[in-house]
Amino acid sequence: MSCKIDCHTHIVNEAIKAVYFDHTDGYALVMPFLEKFAGNAPPDHSADIVQSDARLFLCPAIDISRDIPTQLATIEPCLESHRVVGLKIYLTYQTGRADDERLRCVYEFAEKHRLSITYHTGSCSLVLPTDNDINGSNARYVQNVARQFPSVNFIVAHMDDPRYEACIRIVHEQPNMFTDFSGAYEPGTQEGADMRWAIDTFARAIHQYPDTYTSILYGTDFCPPINLSAIDEYDTTIAGIFKPEQFEDIYYHNALRAFPRLAEYIQKEDVYDKAKTEF
Repeated sequence: MSCKIDCHTHIVNEAIKAVYFDHTDGYALVMPFLEKFAGNAPPDHSADIVQSDARLFLCPAIDISRDIPTQLATIEPCLESHRVVGLKIYLTYQTGRADDERLRCVYEFAEKHRLSITYHTGSCSLVLPTDNDINGSNARYVQNVARQFPSVNFIVAHMDDPRYEACIRIVHEQPNMFTDFSGAYEPGTQEGADMRWAIDTFARAIHQYPDTYTSILYGTDFCPPINLSAIDEYDTTIAGIFKPEQFEDIYYHNALRAFPRLAEYIQKEDVYDKAKTEF
């Protein structure tokens, strides 16, 4: 099997990176935190961490409570130097819907630069401050945007917890939408307390359609300072839901389809072999 691509992490500083790569290897996409999380989330040096390690790629966060065009203008000159492959929008934590008109400039920017959009959807971390707009983060609003921008890929992170089955139905209908079950094993959640229940719940949603595996991404949401340290649990979950012949799609090929700029980096340069010799 090819190496893994972890499509959802918060490897935002050197300490977290060291713990992560002590336990696993491969590529990882880094999602920075919002400023509103300061004091609850760990120190965030995402851009520097990504630039220092060939295994990492960046998905800058868009703060939808601030001026969005200004943020995009700041990101644009750094797309190559920071190996940017997507953008992150923290729905639920921030009040808003994916199809809000004020976000249209984000999707036009993504279309121009072949970036993908990852949304936090559904329930939130138990330790980060949130507007708790869980209704606004519904995957059906993401689908509205995905239909308007068919050349952009949209990732509904966390399978719109707890709207798992509805999320899978939406993703199945929309070829440019993907999802994951990252962040599932946070202590204090039902999933974290009962992995067998979580696996059965995810499987019931995913097995609504035989080809859903082509839309599922491997992601851990790794960030021990906010109680997200699970890695092995995701391997157990994937083994409990999917057939062995589907593992390579889940761990690797689906990510290359979901993030076209990531695919360009990996195909242009043998980044993984370089990383294995340098780190």
